[in-house]
Amino acid sequence: MQTEREAKSDVQLFEDMTHLDKLPAGDDFMEDFANLILGESEGYDFCLVPNFWHMGGGKKGKWKVDNVLMVQTTFLMLPQDQRGRMQNNDFIGNRLDPTEWAGAYKIEQTADKIIWQRENIIYVSRPPYWEIKGTHMGVTYDLIMGGMGNTTRTFGAWSDLATTGRAGYDQRCWAEGTISVGGKTYKLKNGYAIHERLTFGHNYDPMESMRTPYYWVVGMNESLHIYFFALPGEKISFGRVYLDGKEIPFGQGEITIDELELWTDPKTSMQVPIRWHVNMNSAAGVVDMNMTAGGRGIFCFLSRTGYTVRYPFMAQTNGRIFTPDGKNVSINDLTTYVEWGKAAMPLEGGST
Repeated sequence: MQTEREAKSDVQLFEDMTHLDKLPAGDDFMEDFANLILGESEGYDFCLVPNFWHMGGGKKGKWKVDNVLMVQTTFLMLPQDQRGRMQNNDFIGNRLDPTEWAGAYKIEQTADKIIWQRENIIYVSRPPYWEIKGTHMGVTYDLIMGGMGNTTRTFGAWSDLATTGRAGYDQRCWAEGTISVGGKTYKLKNGYAIHERLTFGHNYDPMESMRTPYYWVVGMNESLHIYFFALPGEKISFGRVYLDGKEIPFGQGEITIDELELWTDPKTSMQVPIRWHVNMNSAAGVVDMNMTAGGRGIFCFLSRTGYTVRYPFMAQTNGRIFTPDGKNVSINDLTTYVEWGKAAMPLEGGST
């Protein structure tokens, strides 16, 4: 019997089950079983975002459906000699419209695991391990992720969900397995991942929350993990840096993002940021870094009141980390996922 690679997490099994029982019946809801995988193989950098989105609340609600499970696939595969040089790269991605996703699915718990499944796509939770398998949008994946320490409870505790209308976490992981695309299978090397599980209630409206653009940023290697999420419309500014196993926290008002360069995307004619300066400054430490994109993907969410557009970038990060005990650590060409998005079209469909 093959021994599993060591993994560590404080996530409990129940956390990956649906939590709709804690929200008022009939209210709008959005849950995810989401994953971000970064790695490399055969001279390419890989970025895969395979997600389930569990959404509903009624046909007259913001998602216009009673209860569906949507599938997202965002995939970038960039030559490593393109790092940090923005180009009009190919990518795979899909529009996310809940009204297109009627059909059977299951979310169920057994004694030792939780399974989310739609057709051939299966996500299995058995903390500290998560497995994802399936084919969607021409991308086939068979991957396992293992926790690399305690989780980051970005969205709050499950015990507060009924009161706050939001809860969830982001778990940093290593990642192993294969990704197949274009008739070829690639074995992932130097793989790192985030497994995310969140639940939002009726008070979350992306068209309102994203009038000001948001950022979700992840950069990881064996000894350094950089993570932050900034959603000004929800008053969320949350960051964590893990350096040699030590946690450096950042909170509201402690993360500054300056957009240094805009690029006009030939596919959409939108101007989007592709180069940034980030300063994270708290009593626990300072992170000062520059991020430069080398490729992008696109996905979007449709709701009753409009749609939001999201740009996932693969970037390179350079900078320094300063800690109160006098450490001065360099960040050198850290492959980083930068997700930027905003409310793009605030118009209702008009149907009754």
